[in-house]
Amino acid sequence: MRLLMVLFLALSAAHLGGCSVAPTHPALQSQALPPLIPVREFVANIEGTSQYRVSPDGVSLAWKGVSGLKPAVWVKKLASGETWAIPMRAQAIVWSGDGRFLFLTVDRTGDEDTHVFAVDTARADAQPVDLTPFKGSRSRIQRRIDNGAEVVVYSNARDKKVFDLYRIDPATGSRTLLAKNPGNVTSWSVDRDGRLRARSVQEGDDRYLQVPDGAAWRTTLRWQKDENWWIADFVPGTNTAWAVSGRGRDKEALVRIDLESGAEEVVHQEPEVDIEQVLMNRHGNMPLAAYSMPAYPRARYFDAALAARLEPLAGGEPAAVHVTSKSDDEQTMTVSVGTDRGWKYYLLAGASKAPELLGENSISGLASSLASTRPIAYAARDGLQIHGYLTLPRGVQARALPMVLLVHGGPWARDLWTYQGTNRSVQQFLANRGYAVLQVNYRGSSGYGRAFMEKAVGEFAGRMHDDLIDGVRWAVAQGVADPARVAIYGASYGGYSALVGATMTPDTFACAVDAVGMSDLSRLIENAPAYWTLGLPWWKRYVGDPADPAQRKIMDAKSPINHVGKVRAPLLIMHGVNDPRVRFDQSERMVTALRDAGKQVEFVSFQDDGHGNQKWTNNLAMYRKTEDFLAGCLGGRSSGFDYYQLGAWAF
Repeated sequence: MRLLMVLFLALSAAHLGGCSVAPTHPALQSQALPPLIPVREFVANIEGTSQYRVSPDGVSLAWKGVSGLKPAVWVKKLASGETWAIPMRAQAIVWSGDGRFLFLTVDRTGDEDTHVFAVDTARADAQPVDLTPFKGSRSRIQRRIDNGAEVVVYSNARDKKVFDLYRIDPATGSRTLLAKNPGNVTSWSVDRDGRLRARSVQEGDDRYLQVPDGAAWRTTLRWQKDENWWIADFVPGTNTAWAVSGRGRDKEALVRIDLESGAEEVVHQEPEVDIEQVLMNRHGNMPLAAYSMPAYPRARYFDAALAARLEPLAGGEPAAVHVTSKSDDEQTMTVSVGTDRGWKYYLLAGASKAPELLGENSISGLASSLASTRPIAYAARDGLQIHGYLTLPRGVQARALPMVLLVHGGPWARDLWTYQGTNRSVQQFLANRGYAVLQVNYRGSSGYGRAFMEKAVGEFAGRMHDDLIDGVRWAVAQGVADPARVAIYGASYGGYSALVGATMTPDTFACAVDAVGMSDLSRLIENAPAYWTLGLPWWKRYVGDPADPAQRKIMDAKSPINHVGKVRAPLLIMHGVNDPRVRFDQSERMVTALRDAGKQVEFVSFQDDGHGNQKWTNNLAMYRKTEDFLAGCLGGRSSGFDYYQLGAWAF
């Protein structure tokens, strides 16, 4: 059957080739554009791999890839070369401490009913076993236990509003309740031996850390509600930990913290941005590296031998070089090397051996046809310095180009120079179609310190949006963008921004693309998923509390659904039907309101996906709709019908 389908697709491709649409924008018509990359290469490239992980004993390797035409997790015995696939689309891969079991986090339909599976890799025919068979709940891996096979998992199976902690034996499936959430614990901290060492608690505006004291809990240190910090690892035999902390400072720094007194010793900090990741050694005695991203990736190594092994992988150019897994002896490790054009993955098996290229993600293989991304900065209208990134189509003179303002989600997230983040392959996809792509880390974006984030309080559809408009004006002033041909495109908060752009600043945009964006802020808060309960005070501080009539009035004024009469340009709205965060009806109601007002809108729904697509078939439809839509309103090019669309029904 599959052979017949492949033959059918091949024959169909021969008849349907050459359906691409040439650019109509004057700035592109006489330009030598790079080869047009088919949509399938962005969303369904079977050569792409990711998440390579070496087992703690250094015996096995696991990674995400494709088996046949479906997602799979691959396992390889390094000595023998024996390789086999586990047919499962996993979000995360973690080895057990003894190197026998593979733990996989899986969300099958995008509704965030997330489970943790275990696979016994001692048997190539072993089937995944669901360790958390709780219907309608979120279960995720807290951490593996280094000595043995057990894993610590947090889950809201008992109470959908909060997360309890379980210790699970993958050999038997037996679960032990390690800690029951009393209703106010926002996070748990467990050491490498599986011992519960601390918990973070919130009570109103108070935030504090508690440590076990016999059968009770004892409060040791406190922090302000707007301060963020997290424990990277515990220092063995002490009451101290390595942490990334913003307590009492603007930018989050790597510190050694006394968990009793709260005293912090700063180990490393950056003047411009937060420390975002920390690499720890096997026994937690010291950090090996601290990572940040002021413009390009930056690493501060604390181990000279490790630096000597990793730095050559960057090739003397900007790159994010991250150790993603290590054997217990820390001699064998997997390393990801990321640039603006994708990621490559290496195995370092001993200091004296040359790095082995394991694979690359789907886009990296197309690097020669991709565009470069450069950091940019400009002053917003109130003088605040805004950072972002600009990607220009390869081989094209950067003068008065059609441009897409690509807005990241969150909003408490950020765009990065490396090929990752909330927009993934969309950036390069758009550039390949002939568009300049502007990404703005507007106020409220993470990574730039507490003061920068707090400038977004109360600024949805306000100064946060002004930052985006100011970015467009900057690009026009630079001569890069054609002011009459600018689109706004985003997902989640970025989708909301696209709707705000179309309804509240319609003079700026020729069209808008919204994916899983909210149209009604009051209903977003009222219909928030249960597991958001402890995070809602944060949302209400930044967005508003719909239970307060005065605040609700302000929220309604900032909701695009109440401004559809101002729309002038066409919209494309897309949403996964299983979205538990921004409910599907946020888009349904917006589309109905637009159509009732006689506005031009296309609406696409995705089955079996939620707040962002996991299925390549849905991504294929999303990208195809997007390129045709933008070609119509901006004048870029489109690849036309992709023959993978013929077979998408089978998957």
